[in-house]
Amino acid sequence: MKLGLATFAIATALGLAAAAADQPLRSEVVVERDIVTLGDFYPDAGKLAAIPLFRAPDLGTSGRVPASAVADRARRAGYEAAGTDGLRSVQVTRRAVVVDQARLETFLREELILANPRLKPENIELSLYGFGRIINADPAARQPISVERLDWQAETGRLEATVRIATNEPINTFELRGQAVEQIEIYTASVSLERGAVVEEEDLSAMKLPRHRVTDRMVTDPAAIIGLAARRGLRPGAPLQLADFEPPILVERGEKVTIVLQTSGMKLTAVAQALANGAKGQTIDVLNPQSRRTISATVTGRGQVTVNAGLQRTASLKETN
Repeated sequence: MKLGLATFAIATALGLAAAAADQPLRSEVVVERDIVTLGDFYPDAGKLAAIPLFRAPDLGTSGRVPASAVADRARRAGYEAAGTDGLRSVQVTRRAVVVDQARLETFLREELILANPRLKPENIELSLYGFGRIINADPAARQPISVERLDWQAETGRLEATVRIATNEPINTFELRGQAVEQIEIYTASVSLERGAVVEEEDLSAMKLPRHRVTDRMVTDPAAIIGLAARRGLRPGAPLQLADFEPPILVERGEKVTIVLQTSGMKLTAVAQALANGAKGQTIDVLNPQSRRTISATVTGRGQVTVNAGLQRTASLKETN
C-alpha cells in the first residue's frame, strides 16, 4: 500500500513537472497598448501575466520576435515553465483604429447630430474636401478621435472642424473643411392631377431637397393636402405647393342644390339654384325658384346646403319630405 501511494505521488509530480515545462507559447500575439506582456505570449502566466517583456510595434504594424528571446525573458521574469513550444518566432501585431476620410465623415455626422438633436441621421449628407490620408489611431485611447471645434452653417451647409486623432505622432490635430447638407422631405404628385381632383395618399410621392432649396410654401406634410382639391392641373415629379390646393368644390354655380332646414322635430327641404361655387363649410347664396328670394346657406355636402333655423320665415321653404 505504501509502495502504491509512493508510486502515485511520483507519477503525479512528474506529470505536474511535465505540464509546467510544456506551457504553450502563442505563435501570434495581437495587442492594443505599446508594450507586450508575459501574459500576451503565455496564456497560463497567472500572476506574472502583467509583466512587460517587449515594446509593441508601431500602431497598425506587425513584427516578429525570436521565440527563444521570448522564453528567455519570461524565465528571467520568474516564469520558469516558459519554453518555445517548438516555435522559431512569434508574430506580434499592434491593433489600430484606421482613420480615413469615410471614418471621419461618419464621426463628424454623429457629432453634428449630437450638437443639433433636431437633425435626423438619414437626412444629412456630409462630405469632406480632400482628406486623402490614412492614419492609425490608438484603440487604447479613451477617444481615438475627438472633436475640438465644429462650425456648421445650416443654410449653406458649410462645415469646418478641428479634430484630434490619438496617435504616436507629435502632430495629431487636423483642420477639416467640407459640406454637411440637410435634406428635407417634400412631396410631389405621383400621378397627373387634374384641376378639381381630390388628393388621396396614393397620389403622393416623397422626395428630398437640400434645405436651402425648400420654401415654406412647399408641402412637407402630406396630411396638409390629403382630402383637398387641386386648383390647377399638376404634373408628376414637381414639388407641390400648399397654394396648389383648396377645399373641394361640393356645389357649383348654376347647379340645382337641395336646401335643408332642420328644426326640432321637423326637416324641410327644397330645391334651389346655387349662385356661386362652394366648398364644405362655406356660405353661398342660393336662389329659391318659387319665391325668387336669395337665401344664404352653408354648404354641407355634395349638392346640398343647409339654412340656419333662424332664417325659417325668410326662407319660405316648401316642405317636400
